[in-house]
Amino acid sequence: MDILLAILPTIILGSYIYKKDIVEKEPKKLLVILFLCGFLSAITTLVLTAVVQSIFPIFSKNYESLDMISLMVYVFFGIALIEEFSKWIYIYAVCWNHKEFNYAYDAIVYAVFVSLGFATIENILYVLIGGSRIAFLRMFSAVPAHAFFGVLMGYYLALSKLSHIHNFHEKSKVYKIRSLFVPATCHFIYDYLAFAGLDALFYIFIIFLYIYALSKVKRLSKVTKGLFNSEGEVYGKFGVNKT
Repeated sequence: MDILLAILPTIILGSYIYKKDIVEKEPKKLLVILFLCGFLSAITTLVLTAVVQSIFPIFSKNYESLDMISLMVYVFFGIALIEEFSKWIYIYAVCWNHKEFNYAYDAIVYAVFVSLGFATIENILYVLIGGSRIAFLRMFSAVPAHAFFGVLMGYYLALSKLSHIHNFHEKSKVYKIRSLFVPATCHFIYDYLAFAGLDALFYIFIIFLYIYALSKVKRLSKVTKGLFNSEGEVYGKFGVNKT
């Protein structure tokens, strides 16, 4: 039962993101590969964390013993950035030049499936230790948060790809950087509020994250022009030059 509760939010969120892909569904084989890449990204996170901890002792400390500034550094560099980079690198390696990446919304699907793979293995481990109570708590917090970090990552990767195709290479680089640092920043805020015990702000931020990420899903899922359409068609729909 606990394992079912651990994977249930993945099934619900994955199904929702997949169904919102209304123009051209992505191949199931590719989605399975990306989901498994999420498992690999969890392993990558463990390796990178071990390396960082061996170089910088602060990341080996108990976070409860840290002051506010040290906790910020610990959470952003020791957790949020490492985890989001570990997901980002697989999404980029597998999907950036993939022939199926031909619509803007595709990037959200790719990033969310990797993120859900990561969240699933993480969630199973937590639930095996903490049981049903942890499963219910994470069903409405951690797992959706990982999915929505993926939404933001995919959103900016789509903008980067579109800019790259139409030879706005500097703009593409900016969006590519955002595709890592926007979700990492949101991840940092989420974890910092949780670690600092700021419960009211934590739940307010979760609500904000839901609304913000779902607005990106809604926006890109409505774009029916392919990335390789003429510049005017795509840019008029997409607003790539907006910040």
